[in-house]
Amino acid sequence: MGTIKQISNELRDWIIDTLNSGVSPVVIADALVKKGFQPRFAYESLFRIVGNEAIKTSESAEGPYQYELPEIAKKGNTIHAGDREIKVLSRIEKPCIIHLDNILSEEECDALIELSRERLQPSRVVDASTGEERTVPGRTSKGMYFSINENDFITRLEERFAELTGFPVENGEGLQVLNYQVGEEYKAHFDYFPPHRIQEDKGGQRVGTLLLYLNDVEAGGETVFPKIGASIVPKKGTAVYFHYGNSLGQVDRMSVHSSIPVSKGEKWVATKWIRQRAIYS
Repeated sequence: MGTIKQISNELRDWIIDTLNSGVSPVVIADALVKKGFQPRFAYESLFRIVGNEAIKTSESAEGPYQYELPEIAKKGNTIHAGDREIKVLSRIEKPCIIHLDNILSEEECDALIELSRERLQPSRVVDASTGEERTVPGRTSKGMYFSINENDFITRLEERFAELTGFPVENGEGLQVLNYQVGEEYKAHFDYFPPHRIQEDKGGQRVGTLLLYLNDVEAGGETVFPKIGASIVPKKGTAVYFHYGNSLGQVDRMSVHSSIPVSKGEKWVATKWIRQRAIYS
């Protein structure tokens, strides 16, 4: 019988994120019970959250998120990364969001789209109960992954991103390309893992995301950070980097974000997720 009878702010936000992705409250409650939560507490908490009722949470032992300046934020307004000079368009400190220009050439954007087009599959999320990936109503794009160093072109990009962010290639997951058609979206979510899904032997927690825009979108498709009212309009060759993990192992709940529906045209993006430590030896 489970004995845990406290839900942290972080876990509460993850539950809300998972509910928004279309996962059943019963499935989430069952997953909490399997992780040691007292069954009645787990089910009552879930259904209060579903009903938009306030619940009492425990503050994390380490207290509020402690902001630390990531390497990319220390490099000035022009960042030299391999064969390119990348321009900083804007910065937000809390959460750490950096808007970048000239990170990819038009030809590189087109190449990523063409290399991925025939490999697209419906996008998936990780099931809270089983850990398996599955499609959900809250994420309606199509996507694919490149392997690390899959070819010379991908290797060149990986090395550029590593120099830009200050994290070695080994800390990055394989580059993902996503395509959104009219009406498709990704509802509000966090990129970091919930506590019970962190794989310490595979790089640990995610700490940062580099989101690259591969085309101009006629209307819609902005990346929105709702807690601070920020909205990034997709523009070919630009990117947004946001950082949400610190050296204390904390994650920043202010980094919640969404991709709003495309209302005209289509949207192509590439995503680079970065872990605490090396994923690959």
